[in-house]
Amino acid sequence: MKFRFFCASLIGAGTLAFSSSAFAWGPYGHAIVADIAQEHLTPQAEKTVTALLALEDHQTLDQVASWPDTIGHIPENKGGAPKTLKWHYVDIDVSHSVYDQARDCPDHACVVEKLPEEVRILADTHASPQERLVALKWIVHLAGDIHQPLHAAERNKDMGGNAIHLTYFGNNANGHMNLHSLWDEGVIDHQANLHVGPFYSIDPVRAKQEADRLGAQITPDETKYWVQDLDSGDIHDASVSWANESHSLARTVAYAALPASKGADVGKTYTELTWPIMELRLQQAGVRLAAILNKALSH
Repeated sequence: MKFRFFCASLIGAGTLAFSSSAFAWGPYGHAIVADIAQEHLTPQAEKTVTALLALEDHQTLDQVASWPDTIGHIPENKGGAPKTLKWHYVDIDVSHSVYDQARDCPDHACVVEKLPEEVRILADTHASPQERLVALKWIVHLAGDIHQPLHAAERNKDMGGNAIHLTYFGNNANGHMNLHSLWDEGVIDHQANLHVGPFYSIDPVRAKQEADRLGAQITPDETKYWVQDLDSGDIHDASVSWANESHSLARTVAYAALPASKGADVGKTYTELTWPIMELRLQQAGVRLAAILNKALSH
């Protein structure tokens, strides 16, 4: 099974701790995407989102952004859903140029197929509020995942770069640093000075500050251009398009810019190349997440 590890979760009196060898943007990345989206919601969408979040005493999207990672790493007999781990990514080998459902997601249990499924549930006004809340939490998370390049690519079955171990500015994170985790949180932590605390806790104020910084850079023309796939087609068409964007970036940048030597140290050069792309993908994910919610909750 291919893991995209995120966090520790408390169940009853016991603590479940998980490896940090792989994440899904990391908790800061997902919070940033959610915070950007929150600023782009229509009044109607915001009203419904607020009502659904209130079912669990939450106020903002960032509070639920990493919930899907949590439940994926809790055993089913303790209320978790390990079967959902596959939903967070689609492993399209870099030898292929675009997503093919029959080849890359034959069981429909991948981010490209699951995101539209959850959107349909959220948009269904006949579904129960609890069902719609669960769908909302999945949408917030999967919209972030699909924009992380290494959630839409692999090379020689390396599980989206998890098998490529390296060091980053001389740090190997006690042997856990790999290409996937570098994209999920390593570069973000380094560039934005966002450091995950015990049990993968974050400072929501710092996350919001970074989201505001990135959000302020987004122009109206960019917003319009980024949601064209959703405006001109359905959510499945858009999901395929966004996964193909991520896959292309993985092929041409994430993998291509790596040093040739195994276990190499990456630092300044790789960061200067990849950080602007990560910023862009977080911005696009936030804007597109808002567009998904606005469209799904327009009635």
